[in-house]
Formats: sequence, C-alpha cells, structure tokens
Amino acid sequence: MLMVVFGAGASYDSVPSRRPHAKSPILSRPPLANELFADRPLFVEMLERFPACQPIVPYLQNLQPTQSVEGLLEELQAATATYPRGTIQLAAVRYYLQSMLGRCESDWEREAARGITNYKTLLDQIERFRRPDEPVLLVTFNYDSMLERALGPFGVTIRSLADYVSNDVYKIIKLHGSVNWGRLVTVPAVDKTILLGKDDWSLANDLIDHAATLQVSDRYYFQYQIPMTKAEGNTIIPALAIPLQKKQSYECPAEHLEVLKTVLPRVRRLLIIGWRATDRPFLELLRGDGRHAYDCLVVVGGTEPAREVMANIREAGIPTSQRPPGAGGFTDFILQHEGDALFRS
Repeated sequence: MLMVVFGAGASYDSVPSRRPHAKSPILSRPPLANELFADRPLFVEMLERFPACQPIVPYLQNLQPTQSVEGLLEELQAATATYPRGTIQLAAVRYYLQSMLGRCESDWEREAARGITNYKTLLDQIERFRRPDEPVLLVTFNYDSMLERALGPFGVTIRSLADYVSNDVYKIIKLHGSVNWGRLVTVPAVDKTILLGKDDWSLANDLIDHAATLQVSDRYYFQYQIPMTKAEGNTIIPALAIPLQKKQSYECPAEHLEVLKTVLPRVRRLLIIGWRATDRPFLELLRGDGRHAYDCLVVVGGTEPAREVMANIREAGIPTSQRPPGAGGFTDFILQHEGDALFRS
C-alpha cells in the first residue's frame, strides 16, 4: 500500500506553470511556514481584521536568523501560563490563519491554478500503476483544500467529514485541521438571537476576546466560511492547529485518526512531498503502528533537504529503505515522472 505525506512545500509548488522561483512572484502563492505573516496585501488585510494578534506580528515578520515562525509561536504559547493575554493573541492567530489561508487558496486558484495542479497530475500518475484492489493513503499537514478538490476527477467528492475516509480507494487524513473545518463551542452557550444580530467578523473577535473561557467540544463541522463562526445555529471556531515547532497533538476528528491507525500497518511504500518530518506525534505513529520498513522517496526541493528529512525519520527510529531523492520540488517530480518506479513497485 502507498502512503503520500504532504507538507507546506507541496502547496507552495502546486502549479506547474507558476514555479516558486519565477522572476515575477505571485502574491497569492500558498505560503511556507516562515511566510505566514509576510507583508503581502492580503495578509495585511486579514491582520487588520484581528487586532488582538497585532502586538506580536512584528516578531513574526522580523525573524532572527536562528528563529522560525513555528518556534516563536511555541515560545508565545508557553508564555501564556504567566501572561493570560497571550491566549487571546494566539486565538486571533488561529482566526487569522483560517481566514487568510482560505482567501489565499481562492486567489491562487483564480490567478494561477485554474484547476491545473500538481496534486491532480500526481493522482493521475498513481492511478496509472495502482492495482484495482489497492487503496492509497493521503496524509496532509496543510490547511488548504487543494488535495480534496484534486480528487474529484478520480471519483472522490468531499462534501462532508465522513467523505474523507469513506472511499474504498482514497483515504484523506488532515492531521492539523483545515480551513473548512470548525469545532463546536459549548461554553459559554451563546444566545442564538445574538448570533443573528452580529456580522461574522464581529462575532469572531468576540470569540477571540473570550478565548480563555471558551470550552470547545470534539464535534467537527465541514463548512466553507470566512471567518469560521456559525453552523446550524451554533457557535464554532476554526479547527486548525497553530503551527508549532514541536507539535504535541492533532487537530483531526477521532474517526479519521482511527482509520489512519487501522490502515497504517498495510503501508509499505512512502512518498513524502514538501514535509520536513518534524511532527513528533506522527513520527511516533509511523514507528509504532507500521509493520514493515518503508520504501521511501523524499521530494522536498533538493538532495540536501531530502537528506535532512531522512535523518529526522531515522532519528525517530522508523525503518526505511531510501530511494534516490527527488532532484527538485513538486513540479520537477511530476514533470520528470520521478515517482513511476515507486508507484509500479
């Protein structure tokens, strides 16, 4: 069984006609982690919508050479133990990410992709070699929905949370949540007349201001809404994980995680695209629930970054037999058919 793991680099290099290092950068390109707070017009517009996070934005926009956005957000989260306002600031970051990335994906599709993405071509290449009875596991750490939409031509339509894991062939696991997922707020209970009387941006900022007292259930909603505030007359908040350097948990429905744990022992071939292999919970899952050494191919923008990924995997105690890494990024991998040997094996 084949498993494909996607990280931010996959969406960053998702459109073959718009390579990342082109002379004219496209401002709607899905950002890498250290670009999440870049000084782009759309990003600035969304930051204006959530003033609670503005005091920490200068840190996130002016990283020191040894810093990363994920590491800095982790420091800020740790500081909430003694600085309660930090909880409100990080809640605003969550809303900012959901709103900004949702709009960014829409703009990227309109300005660049127009339905043509490396995700779709990758699935087509897999289909050329996939045996009729062979399922494929797709695991992504990205918040966007490009992978889900790419599955449409291959008979998989995502209209609900159940659709991610109900197909016999393709199982999609989004471990860090999604721009179109929300979670139910149970405390405080909000009067439904209040919900009807406020616009979504005002309600989102009210929820941010009360972040320290909110209690959120494990009930997920599948919904396209920017910002994420209401569903079926209930209050919801974005279901996506704030990017941290040392991830400790998932933002994913329990039913999806059970499917992942059930099928993972069958995986023997592993393709990594744009993922740095630093997510500790998932690495531990690969080590604990895998049953075989993985036949592994890494595509992360060059041979040296690929070596770093493999070093992270081996350091986590995961057995692998490594194929020569992809020479470039997602686009090069697709155009050079670098995955054919893995897919047919």
